Amino acid sequence: MSKAAMDMFTKCVALELGPKGIRANTINPGSVKTEFMENILNVSKAKSDELYAQKANMCPMGRVGEPMDVAKAVLYLTTDDASFVTGSNFVVDGGAQYV
Repeated sequence: MSKAAMDMFTKCVALELGPKGIRANTINPGSVKTEFMENILNVSKAKSDELYAQKANMCPMGRVGEPMDVAKAVLYLTTDDASFVTGSNFVVDGGAQYV
C-alpha cells in the first residue's frame, strides 16, 4: 500500500512541479541483496543466502538485485538522458512477479 501511495504522490508532484522544470520519479526495487537480514533481523548469513536464493529462483533474471543495480537506475534518472522522464515509477526488480 505504501508503494502505491508513493507512486501516486510522485505523479501528483510531477504534475505540479513539471512546469517549473522539476522532475519527480520513484524507484521501485525488488529484492536487493544487502546485509539487512543479518544486521537488523539477526538472521544467519547462511539463512540469508538461502532466502535470497529462493527469491532468485522466482525471478526471470535468475538473481536478486545488487545495490549497484538500484544505484545505476538512480544515476540514470539524474542525467540529461532522462530529461523527459517525470512522474515515472521506475521498476528495478529483474522482472520478478512475487506472489
